[in-house]
Amino acid sequence: MQYRTAIHRLYSKASHITTPIFYPNAKPHIGHLYSSLLCDVHHRWQLLKENQSFFTTGTDEHGLKIQLASESNGFDQPKKFVDKLYMDFVHLDKIFDINYTRFIRTTDPDHIENVKELWQLCLKNGFIYKGEHKGWYSISDETFYPESKVVKDPSHDGKYLNTESNNEVIYQSETNYFFRLSLFRERLISHIKQHPHFIFPVTKREQILQELETTENLLDLSISRPSTRLKWGISTPNDPSQKVYVWFDALCNYLSSIGGISSILNNTAEVVSKHYNAGSNVEMQLTIPHPKEVWQTTIHVIGKDIAKFHTIYWPSFLLAAGLPLPKQVVIHGHWLCNGVKMSKSLGNVVDPVDMASYYGSDIVRWFLLENSKLEEDGDFQEQRLSETRELLVSKWGNLVNRCCGSKFDVERAVTKFSNKGHLQLQEVFQNEPEISQQIKSHIKLLNETKDVFEEKITLFQYSQLLKHVWGIINDANTLVQNGKPWEREVDQQDAIIFLSMETSRILTILCQPIMPALSQSLLDRIDVLEERRTITFIELGSDEAYGKYSNKRGREVPLKRIPYRLSE
Repeated sequence: MQYRTAIHRLYSKASHITTPIFYPNAKPHIGHLYSSLLCDVHHRWQLLKENQSFFTTGTDEHGLKIQLASESNGFDQPKKFVDKLYMDFVHLDKIFDINYTRFIRTTDPDHIENVKELWQLCLKNGFIYKGEHKGWYSISDETFYPESKVVKDPSHDGKYLNTESNNEVIYQSETNYFFRLSLFRERLISHIKQHPHFIFPVTKREQILQELETTENLLDLSISRPSTRLKWGISTPNDPSQKVYVWFDALCNYLSSIGGISSILNNTAEVVSKHYNAGSNVEMQLTIPHPKEVWQTTIHVIGKDIAKFHTIYWPSFLLAAGLPLPKQVVIHGHWLCNGVKMSKSLGNVVDPVDMASYYGSDIVRWFLLENSKLEEDGDFQEQRLSETRELLVSKWGNLVNRCCGSKFDVERAVTKFSNKGHLQLQEVFQNEPEISQQIKSHIKLLNETKDVFEEKITLFQYSQLLKHVWGIINDANTLVQNGKPWEREVDQQDAIIFLSMETSRILTILCQPIMPALSQSLLDRIDVLEERRTITFIELGSDEAYGKYSNKRGREVPLKRIPYRLSE
């Protein structure tokens, strides 16, 4: 009985988070990175707490857009084309330390088998039928639009646009297989109301709910395309003359990436998912314990443009197949550049790899998170990115550099005050109530910080989290400035240096999910041992073994100043 309880506790801490899988028809931009970054921080936070976490991302490689792009680029096979394209996304993840568990491709053999299994379950349960489809189809969006959402293109005679994405649509008639989406409206409304956090944030939940409640009948969804038109896709299991609709294919990746449909339905105790490591032909094995429980912890992080597919289509497919629904769909805004929508024609598409090569990947990570609000579009401005780096140098970097100066002794301060109790720091300044009160307030802030991280990361409120971090950094710098440790006797000097260095040590450990590489450099600078960079060592005074060489002259500065490269 005790063994079962221990196992339950272990697996109850498991979690799964996903980005959308990205369409590799163009190089990745700042929006792709943003989705990945939101997931990466959440995933790394779980790992820092020593929980089991799975994080999946990847590329959506089938569909008419890929087929046409492959032909226009001179490839005789679309697979060769996507084999080249998907590597850009793998490279982006490598540059920015995106610590995924699996990078899935919809051309992976295990995924193809899972798509077929999802189709067969929906067919067997009576939710797929064959019919004639007439309507307005967008190649760019890979979807049909109703007549009510189609307008004439004012700038081109004879062309039509859809009002959702403003992409061109063409009218066509063909035989397809249909999914009985119309049967799921009430079930979706009921689930969203009974699980108020299923769609997050609240504003997005209300939008989806209103759309469902005001739509009298959901139209059945065309989920296949004739093989004569769409050659590059998965054949429908029951009819090779049809190819699976790209969204029915793509959405299934979330199941494939953690062991597959059968393992989730059977709740197999342990599944080994075999796949090829992204960027190589090396076969990888991913062990997923209790896949059904893991699946029900799943959080999908997506952009607002694909909300309908994830909050209406995807839950309906799962319900039709008899599968449980994921825990949550988190919907975020897009990124502008200097207040303007990014586009190739305007030449303002931000290349994140270029930004990382000059300012540093962790600076870009910090900037995107600091300016992250799910409900709003972000605005990328390179000058503000440069200013963010400068602030990190002047505030955080300077705090460390000052305390590691030759006038002080970090090791002595750490040895003196570690594990001695918080009150002792205040007692050193018992005749200076202002400094004593500042120390007391600062310690309170530090003690609250883990809970702040937990709350804000859970709610994806990264801008509020980093505002809290800045508050503590500024407070520590004020303590050094007001306390003037360079003018004090040894005990008082060491008390100020100790608390300042503890601030940097604790915050740096907690900020590892935010800035993984820079965190390691900061911890290296003050000689924190590798094994003491875990959540176990975030209490004040919990590490008495760092600082030995911190005040040695000639040590490299973790973060150096660089100029804003576009300045005149």
